[in-house]
Amino acid sequence: MASILILVTSFLLGGSSAFILDDAFLPQYYRNGRSLVLVGGNLAENNSEIYNTIIELCGGRGIAKIGIINAASLDPVGGYQYYRDLFLKYGALEANRIPIDVNHTQANADPKVVSLVRQQTGFFFGGGDQQRIIDTFYNPTQTGLMESPVLVALRERFNLGAVIAGTSAGTECQPNKIMINSGESWEALTYGVHTSYSDKHPHDLVYNPHGGLGFLDGFIIDAHFSERGREGRLAVLLDETRRSSHISRGFGVDENTALVVTHAESDAIVGKVIGQNGVVFIDVSHAHHDPHSTYYSISNVIFHYLTEGDQIGLRNLNITFSPTKTPMRGHEAYDHALTSSDIFYGKHRDSTHKPEFTRAATSVFDSRLDSTTYGDTYESHPTFRVTMTRTSYSVGYVERKSSFHTDITSYENLVVSIAERK
Repeated sequence: MASILILVTSFLLGGSSAFILDDAFLPQYYRNGRSLVLVGGNLAENNSEIYNTIIELCGGRGIAKIGIINAASLDPVGGYQYYRDLFLKYGALEANRIPIDVNHTQANADPKVVSLVRQQTGFFFGGGDQQRIIDTFYNPTQTGLMESPVLVALRERFNLGAVIAGTSAGTECQPNKIMINSGESWEALTYGVHTSYSDKHPHDLVYNPHGGLGFLDGFIIDAHFSERGREGRLAVLLDETRRSSHISRGFGVDENTALVVTHAESDAIVGKVIGQNGVVFIDVSHAHHDPHSTYYSISNVIFHYLTEGDQIGLRNLNITFSPTKTPMRGHEAYDHALTSSDIFYGKHRDSTHKPEFTRAATSVFDSRLDSTTYGDTYESHPTFRVTMTRTSYSVGYVERKSSFHTDITSYENLVVSIAERK
């Protein structure tokens, strides 16, 4: 049980003072429970919605004390200074560096660092290489990895209401059982999944079977998602590991976008999408993998794509679309759906077009005549075909803007299959 707020009045000191014990629930816990803000990378300096959300979940302007953890970066100090300035600009009371990285792993047991962690109302993990974070926060033993004292303190703060936020690698490191390290969609479909790197196939899909930091259970988490065409790699990893991990669902967060998770400790856990793009949810619980195919072949994979203001229950995947959006069925803007000859191509940062997978998938819901479409991989030998089907259970919602590429589109229950094109 958490301690109560203790007020200490000392007439001997000629005044009064108040303090909160390290194991007391933070005020924001009573509003949001355990919370996370998971950003897909390339978080823009002017994305006030995401920065303000993190600060609000940390207690609010003038209250938030944010511990910045830049252990994934090759330049931990420089990255800290960048985020410190931004969080202070947006109203945090403090933005403190948690001085721990792969070059200073001894700090993960330093009582001063542990004490610093226990003073924060939230934490922000910067981007880089997520394996560096794991190597920083866990200590090797003869029987495996053991949580460091700093990670134990971090988990205690999270349980008391301190928000866990991160971007890019700082998002990808948060799952419990399976953590993605690297890899591309075509390579995942061609060569499968691996737990170690190979010089022969440097773009292989590599994952850590022991997971990440464990702040969000039940999902595999990916970042830079649509922009780097990572739909294939997440679907393959989910399908290949679901029997051992018992995890059949995952999500990928687009750049400059966040999934805000609240009440992570309960069945009321919910995720809300904020930011520029969207979050893809993939469910392989009823997927079929053809074991006789030369290359990866999978069908009946369920995709959902949520954008600004949409919410999803993370236990039951019940989706509530933003009230700013309207149903697309019966109000489609085009006759035919779009196809793609490079389905896992993302987009350049200055591109005004939707990434290829998003472009083809959303067009199915905006088509009057087509209920299915496809996209092929640009890579060949083999070439894979991704088939997307809208069924009677599929729904699309849209907030119309000036064009197809600027419309804010969401969908639920798109049925996807991937197989070698014959």
